[in-house]
Amino acid sequence: MQRISLLFILVLMLSMLPEPLKAQNNFVETGQPTDSRPAPTVKSAEVSYFPETGHYLGYGFRLYWQKNGGLAQFGYPLTEEFKERNPADGKIYTVQYFERARFEYHPEFAGTSNEVELGLLGLQYLAGRRFPEAQPFSSTTDHYYFPETRHSLSYGFKRYWDSQGSLAIYGYPVSEETSEGGYIVQYFERARFEYHPELKGTPYEVLLGLLGTAALETQGRRLPTTYTVNLDPGAVVQGRTLAVMVTASTLANVSSSLDGIKLNFVVDGSRLVAFAPVSSNAALKPQLLKTEIVDNTGVIRRFEQTVQVVAGKFDQQTIQLDPGVEASLGTAEDAKRERERDFGIYAEVTPTKLWDGRFTWPCNGPITTEFGSRRNYVGGGSEIHDGIDLGVAGGTPILAPQYGRVVLAELQKVRGNIVIIDHGLGLHSAYFHQSKIKVKVGDLVSPGDIIGWVGTTGLSTGAHLHWEMRLGAVGIDPQEWIRRTFP
Repeated sequence: MQRISLLFILVLMLSMLPEPLKAQNNFVETGQPTDSRPAPTVKSAEVSYFPETGHYLGYGFRLYWQKNGGLAQFGYPLTEEFKERNPADGKIYTVQYFERARFEYHPEFAGTSNEVELGLLGLQYLAGRRFPEAQPFSSTTDHYYFPETRHSLSYGFKRYWDSQGSLAIYGYPVSEETSEGGYIVQYFERARFEYHPELKGTPYEVLLGLLGTAALETQGRRLPTTYTVNLDPGAVVQGRTLAVMVTASTLANVSSSLDGIKLNFVVDGSRLVAFAPVSSNAALKPQLLKTEIVDNTGVIRRFEQTVQVVAGKFDQQTIQLDPGVEASLGTAEDAKRERERDFGIYAEVTPTKLWDGRFTWPCNGPITTEFGSRRNYVGGGSEIHDGIDLGVAGGTPILAPQYGRVVLAELQKVRGNIVIIDHGLGLHSAYFHQSKIKVKVGDLVSPGDIIGWVGTTGLSTGAHLHWEMRLGAVGIDPQEWIRRTFP
């Protein structure tokens, strides 16, 4: 009976001990801890997946990462959790490497603030290298002396140290400020501070050095291939274009879609670039950009990002058509047939980029109808004007605004004499109502080449040029492509 009572008391006492942080239980048993992992099929509230490096971050390490600065502080995970012998004390700990740090789980400190600590990567990186000591002085608000290591900490680095966790995160300074690799740096037991003057005035003026990356390289471990998906701009006005840029240490197979519209990528130096259209009547709500990357090991990385759509400013127009013009437009079936023909061409994708730099105006003249104008016709009917009307005299030459290939040159009932130029990657420009066409299908054009002359053929109330640009079937504002250089 006494033995049972003692056993009960022991169990009760153990149950009252602080519960250690829950481990991710994703230890590496085969392969390398740096090997990338496929994206999850089911999302977890306690585990985050980083497609940038193909690694997971969960439970106790995730809580520590979030609480102490996250991505800006530690960077992306470069490994899964795994067991490693600590060079400082020779003990084996559960660790996980990040670009700028190594997390260590210390069960001996379970239930305390030291349960997760940063590894001594600053000391490990220096490998016994020593720096001249500072002369002792009385510490002030901006200038502090540490007798423990006989080094000081001042001004910008001290403000960063104080605000981001100080001694508990970084440990003591083990050097004075010094110059390395073109930057002012300072070493701490667990980190290296770097001053980046090119980021002055931003939250990234002081950054931690990539000591986690350096430590893995020193061990001879293969680093995971890193991918980033960047958006320009982050929020898109109706009728404008989103540039999607995939940067990779190794080029890979990439596919992406915005709100279900497939994007077409092209190699641009060390990155892949695609262009996503946002229609002029797109709903004012976030659109989902999905990107799937098959990395160099065959692992699929999946990115999901939201793109906010911002309201554009569009004119309202009321138009009275000449009955004689309306009578010459043919039947509804004729109009449908022409539209299907044109949009069949817009759907075609040349896999190479033909344009180079900004677009130019096809002719000079006042804008009589802005892109995206909402048109209401007297007698019924309405439409969105997916182009720009330029009020110029009949017979004015129309110039190609960029490099491309002519894919349509014909007379239509609604659009009159029309030319469509393919600029590659699903980007087309079109020119309506010409009095006469100069080019033919298959012609390659350069900026400034004459493609035809301004007229008033088709559905037109007077001499003008209707100029439109489309990415796939979606009309986009040509003026953006004049003002902005797309890669």
